[in-house]
Amino acid sequence: MKKSLLTLLVVLLGFTVVMAQNITVKGKVTGADDGKPIPGASILVKGTTTGTITDFDGNYSLKVPADGTLVFSFLGMKTIEQPVNGLKEINVTLSTSTNDLSEVRVVGYGVQRKQDITGSIAGVQGADLIKQPALTATQAIQGKVAGVQIVNSGAPGADPQVRIRGTGTILGGASPLYVVDGVITDDIRNINNSDIVSVDVLKDASAAAIYGVRGANGVIIITTRAGEKGKMKISYDGYVSANVAAHKVKMADSKLYAAYTNEALGYDGQAPAFDLNNLPPHNTDWFDAITRTGVSQNHNLSVSGGTDKATYYFSMGYKSDQGILDGNNYDRLTLRSNNTYKVAKFLEVGDNIGLSRYNSDNKPYSAFTAAYRQAPTVPVKDANGNYGFTDINNVGNPRATLDYTNNQSWGTRIQGSVYAKVDLLKHLQFKSNMGVDFSEGHGRIYNPVYTVSATQKNEISQLTLNQSTNAHWIWDNYFTYNNHWGNHRLKLMGGTTAEKYRTQFMNAARQNVPAQKNYWYLDLGDAASATNGSSGTKSTRNSYLGRVNYSFANKYLFTGTLRYDGSSMFPSNNRWATFPSIGLGWVLTQENFLKDNSWLSNLKLRGSWGKIGNDAIPSNAFIYTINSGLAYVFGPDQAYTNGGTITDIKDPNLKWEVTTEKDLGLEYGLFNNRLSGEFDYYNKLTSDALIFAPIAAIFGDPDAAYLTNKADIRNIGFEFSANWRNKVNSDFSYNIGLNMTTNKNRIERVGGGLPITGGSLSNGQVTTRTEEGQPIGSFWVYQTDGIFHNQSELDAYVNSNGQPLMPNAKPGDLKLVDRNHDGVIDDNDRYYAGSYNPKLMIGLNLGMNYKNWDFSVDSYGNFGGKIYNGKKAQRWGGENIEASLTNRWTPNNQDTNIPRASNAVPVASDYYIESGDFFRFNNLTLGYTLPKTLTEKISISRCRFYVTAQNAITLTGYSGYNPELPGQISLNSGNSDTPVNTTNSGTLNSGIDLSSYPETASYLLGLNITF
Repeated sequence: MKKSLLTLLVVLLGFTVVMAQNITVKGKVTGADDGKPIPGASILVKGTTTGTITDFDGNYSLKVPADGTLVFSFLGMKTIEQPVNGLKEINVTLSTSTNDLSEVRVVGYGVQRKQDITGSIAGVQGADLIKQPALTATQAIQGKVAGVQIVNSGAPGADPQVRIRGTGTILGGASPLYVVDGVITDDIRNINNSDIVSVDVLKDASAAAIYGVRGANGVIIITTRAGEKGKMKISYDGYVSANVAAHKVKMADSKLYAAYTNEALGYDGQAPAFDLNNLPPHNTDWFDAITRTGVSQNHNLSVSGGTDKATYYFSMGYKSDQGILDGNNYDRLTLRSNNTYKVAKFLEVGDNIGLSRYNSDNKPYSAFTAAYRQAPTVPVKDANGNYGFTDINNVGNPRATLDYTNNQSWGTRIQGSVYAKVDLLKHLQFKSNMGVDFSEGHGRIYNPVYTVSATQKNEISQLTLNQSTNAHWIWDNYFTYNNHWGNHRLKLMGGTTAEKYRTQFMNAARQNVPAQKNYWYLDLGDAASATNGSSGTKSTRNSYLGRVNYSFANKYLFTGTLRYDGSSMFPSNNRWATFPSIGLGWVLTQENFLKDNSWLSNLKLRGSWGKIGNDAIPSNAFIYTINSGLAYVFGPDQAYTNGGTITDIKDPNLKWEVTTEKDLGLEYGLFNNRLSGEFDYYNKLTSDALIFAPIAAIFGDPDAAYLTNKADIRNIGFEFSANWRNKVNSDFSYNIGLNMTTNKNRIERVGGGLPITGGSLSNGQVTTRTEEGQPIGSFWVYQTDGIFHNQSELDAYVNSNGQPLMPNAKPGDLKLVDRNHDGVIDDNDRYYAGSYNPKLMIGLNLGMNYKNWDFSVDSYGNFGGKIYNGKKAQRWGGENIEASLTNRWTPNNQDTNIPRASNAVPVASDYYIESGDFFRFNNLTLGYTLPKTLTEKISISRCRFYVTAQNAITLTGYSGYNPELPGQISLNSGNSDTPVNTTNSGTLNSGIDLSSYPETASYLLGLNITF
């Protein structure tokens, strides 16, 4: 009997030891309604932050304690808790549910149950990312997240402009913070979109305050794919596409252009330039002369697998992108490795490293403007093979510009991290994560000797080389305590982070370098002409951070965060600041009076308040620089004494911009969460925003200004989203998503700062002004009241003294309004005619699955914004015109509102302002997955073909190439001619159509296959 008891005790002890070990569990999650796999389902180890999501086939793999419990959840499905009990394979079937408490979101420094979140967080993950081909993470969420505006330029390799809840800075950086697998970065174009498993957007201060001084513009968190335990899985995803211009502007032909030019010359008393009965034989379409049908391809191959001790994921991607501008090419190669190792029961280490290499052939986007302006009577080349030109204008030959442009850039980037995760106690975990982001870039520009005309030529060749390096490391160390007992759920996080940045840029140039490419080296040029330069920055940040999440009975929620940031970007007296936030939530459907409601699945009210910062300014913005060489005569012997001068006045108390935000949100779910969504109201005020303030005239320059913190900017808006998901039967399911955003941007205070006048068209005209009471980058122009139809109307347009208001005007000219009634038309009559900022943004998405077919439509639109058509307004004389000017004013056609022919520089007026409203279908995808009965015979687990049309349809009344326009020109402060922070010119000059890249439509044929 004793021997039997001893044997039983040994068995029980052995079982206990086994149950205490970590094992790898794999399995599949399917739906109870149709038995199909559920991609994107969440699996979380109960009581921890450890979790994963299922792949497209519903499979998962996760390291868990043998005695742990797995929590399976998916939006609209019933959450299941499944004890592991030492099992290595657990398959789960989820059914529809009226509650959804365990869906998780990636937040800063961890994950969190969606139901416990008190801030505004949204994103795209799971199947929504897998089905749609996209080159970047931002493209994948375009039109899918309320409050997020993404403007793509269409150019190969271009960085999209992203704004979250409006623009909260005038001269600082306005782009969001990007975090890739815990590593902060400023650019995500190097990431292969096929490697991304989820994109989460932290929109309000409560969510973003954990990132402190860099959270003011919002945060985009990207999570990449990881390996899974099991046999090796090989996946391929690729496509080829044809890229074409989605829209052309109809320009005048030779006959119309010649007639217009002759009329303009005639009004100025000059002889005609053309014999209308004997026109040149050419009728050049310059847009066609510089564009092409670009062919792009994208190929991605990944290998993943693992054991109980280690998992691995390796991927390789290649992208080749030909733009519609002839010769504009971009190639990128990416490699990624993501591995985890279970060193001991309590210790896990891992690495996640990405490598990218790019090559770019660059062509000037100004060629599109030149093609718009050049005369159709000019041939691309004449009969002798020489480039065509004309003396009527100074535009130059756009084709020659492209052919003589030799501008290449290439570079390498390494981005990644290594980590160690230690389970100190049952509910306490420590993680140390070391991240690096290193890039090096090279550029080469060769200007050959050429002559097209007297005004388009280069008489001396020149080679310019540049090199840049950027190094960034970040080290995060933090503890996480996570416990759940009774009705209480508590999660604490606290730690530190340290960062260091270093950038360096060098350039050199020499003239008279030989034309052959194999001789493009500086030492082969003229040493006497050598020039060079070097610049760089160094900065560091140190931070202490903490967060508290508490939930009582899954219905009363509290979140508090605190971050204490220090940055060397600012003077020593302003280097440290505290950024707090607090959020509260109430899940009403957990209350007894709503808990058993048959149609209301989820109803949560939340509110938050927080402070976040923006330190995206030049690192030397507060540092005085001195020019030497100034000598002065002193003393009785009149001796020269060397001296120096301060080049610019700087603010020694410069500090970061601070945004305070309030958010009130309501989350809802109806009919078993088939219908779900959110409603948010936000009010955020950016204080101490950077602006240029005037310097006292006593310092010698009455127009001078210095950079300081004196402006306040407010953004107020509403966000609404609704998503309907329904499975009609086992063969057919569909989903519809709608989101809408309104945002009102206003400068509340400038504190004596100078209005920023910008939007130069390079012809003496400026079009925008930023000052108190107006949105950033508002159009500041003259008001027009039609045209003068005849001489009588012109003669009657006088002031109170009987003097002509427009003494130089002629019949057919625009009629400018004397808005202030002072009898003189000048800059005091300009008014604010709106801005590019849309008043309403809409996203509409549709997805359907029928048997093996899938179909998706993604679309978005902006309404209420304005565009300044700079191409129409940028004239010096003799340029081409649009075909719509056929109905211009002439002595025989006075009943029109289109001005007469003229070679005068057009004044900046509302005549050139158009509606920026548009609605675009940016993705139409039809896919077919081969039946498994067929693919399994050839050892293929999944094979899907698809066709996609991107940006194929745009509904708009705008007459230009593209109603989506990031800013592309520098601006000036006050009356100064010195460009101010030109890297951020898009913030202040958005909506000016001058040198923008035309909208590109792409048509893709693709394949997804998994072995």
